[in-house]
Amino acid sequence: MSKAAGNAESVRMKLAVQADWDNKQFSNALSLHVKRLFEFVLQFESTTKSKLAEINEKLTMLERQLEFLEAQASSVNMADRDD
Repeated sequence: MSKAAGNAESVRMKLAVQADWDNKQFSNALSLHVKRLFEFVLQFESTTKSKLAEINEKLTMLERQLEFLEAQASSVNMADRDD
């Protein structure tokens, strides 16, 4: 093997190692970003469920109040008709 061929092989090997290193860095960065995105989605889901539960409780309370007021209005209307 000539010195030029040995140098060419060395250069190819260095390029391959650099490409492998670049791919590994990209893969690690991608994994980190996917993990962060997944954590964000979990936190968003948790927060959203909590807020929706609060809204549901308030809505249920308002529905009960409305039913109560409707019943009162109905009884007042019935009392007025009886008079």
